[in-house]
Parts: sequence; structure tokens; C-alpha cells
Amino acid sequence: MARRVLVAEDDRAIQSVVSEYLRDEGFEVDIANNGAEALLRARRTPPDMAVVDVCMPVMDGRALLATWTRDPMLHQVPVVMVSAAPGLADLARQFDVHATLAKPFDLHVLGALVRQVLAHPGDRPHPPGATA
Repeated sequence: MARRVLVAEDDRAIQSVVSEYLRDEGFEVDIANNGAEALLRARRTPPDMAVVDVCMPVMDGRALLATWTRDPMLHQVPVVMVSAAPGLADLARQFDVHATLAKPFDLHVLGALVRQVLAHPGDRPHPPGATA
């Protein structure tokens, strides 16, 4: 059975490229346009992991992760935070995310990171191009 990745991203072009790449890599992908939608989708069907953009409308990545980490159903689901905004390493520590990727990122680095996180969800991976 394919592992399920939730992609919370408001940029439709990035959504499309990331979801297509992850599907080609054998993952089942669910897409949310903002943090509130991501939370609803994750609570309905918890993903195996999430890729979360920081800057989104309605509920941004910070607010999503503040809720996510307190949710008994989701707090163990690994998260990779992505953003073009500075300060990702600080956000990673604040929300205890598994890793961060600065935009623009290489899809192969994202794929490797997703595979590594899913293989070892208790670890904090450090592939090239990623920080934790």
C-alpha cells in the first residue's frame, strides 16, 4: 500500500509539481490549499507524513503546526516545513518538525527527504539541501 503524504501549499504551480513528482515516486498524495484545509483532511484521514508551507492564507503553517502538535491524532505524524521565508531553522525547533526545505527546492531532495522521514520517522534527517 502506498504511503500517504499531505501537501499543504497554496501555490497551485508548486502543488501540481510536487504532487505529480511524489505520485510518480509511488506515494499517494493529498493536497490542501491552506492550513485549515490541511487540518481537516489530516483529521479525516491521517497521513503518513506532511509537507507544509509556512506562508498560506486562512491558516498559515505556524498556526497549523501549533494545532497539529497538540492534536492527539496528529502529533506523531512527521512534518517537513517548506518556505522561501527566512528563519526556517528557528521554526523547525519551535514546532519540532522533522526537517525544513528552503524554496526553491530540488524535487529529488524533497523525494529523498520524504523517503527518509517515512523510513525513520523518529529521526531528524539531514539530506543535502535540507536543514533540521
